[in-house]
Parts: sequence; C-alpha cells; structure tokens
Amino acid sequence: MARNEIRGLDDALKTLQKMDPVLRREAVKRLKGDVKPIVSAMKAGMPKSPLSNWVAPKQSSARRGTVSAGRSGAAGTPYWEFGKAKSGIRSSVKKQSARQMKGKAILISIRQSNGAGEVFDMAGKKTNNTFTRNLTNKWGGASRRLWPIAEKNKPAVLRSIDQSVQDMEKQINRLLR
Repeated sequence: MARNEIRGLDDALKTLQKMDPVLRREAVKRLKGDVKPIVSAMKAGMPKSPLSNWVAPKQSSARRGTVSAGRSGAAGTPYWEFGKAKSGIRSSVKKQSARQMKGKAILISIRQSNGAGEVFDMAGKKTNNTFTRNLTNKWGGASRRLWPIAEKNKPAVLRSIDQSVQDMEKQINRLLR
C-alpha cells in the first residue's frame, strides 16, 4: 500500500473534536470530498461486463437449485453485477494503526467492498487458473483498474487534502482567538 503522510492532519482533527465536534464532522466530510475525484474515476473505470460468461444466472435457475444463489463457478466466485461493483467503491476516514507506524494515525482510504469487484481488480496476483488468465489477457495483470487510477489522481488529491488541513488549522486559530 502507498503511504503519504500529511503533517498536522491528526492533530487538527483532535483539536477540532475537543473544540467543536460539529466542525470535526464537517472536516471529515471535506476530506471525503477531497478524495471524490479518485472515487468517481474508479467508478467510471469499472467495465459493464469484464468477461462475457461472468454474469448472474437467471433467477429461475437459482430457485430450482441448479446454481446456488449469489455464487458462480466451482470455486464460488461472486457474480458480476455492474451496479454493485460500482457502488462497492467507497472512501473512509478513520483512525487506525498502520503498518510500520507507531501508534495510531488518521487514514484516508478507498476500498472496493464488493466481492466481484475485488476479484475483477486483484484476481491473478496469487493464482493462475483459467479464469484469472482470461482476465489477465483481456484487462492486464492484477490491480487492473483501481490502483492505476489512484496513482494517476494522487497529486491533485494530495494538494486538496493539504489545503483542507490548512483550512482546519485556520479554523482552530480563529476559535482560539
């Protein structure tokens, strides 16, 4: 995972929480808004149908028991549903421990929470079966869409987050006066 440190973010959010919890919630909303260009680009980059045979079965066959509902294939690969894969991309701002860091820090993350979306993006990193070879041949290697989009949009988002932190610091200074 890539790690970029924004100096002052943790302290600014802590101070805002002590001074005015409503301002802190607004600051967190703004941070989520700062990463919205990446989230929007990721959602726009999701394909309608990554592989021609990776679709949900008709409901009648699922009811008859020929296919277990919600799964496809012998290994239980989740069905590809474009809307769910697209809506599974979410951003979060939370305090948690990060690898190679002492203590806890504020992390701004973007995750794919849909199983089929995760499989589409990362399949083939550790396995080499027919399904992953087909995905790799058509869409490229593991981390097909999400990581390249994040890397492409990262500089603008980091500038926006820096500006948000500076604005938080200005609010704190205004409240202290």
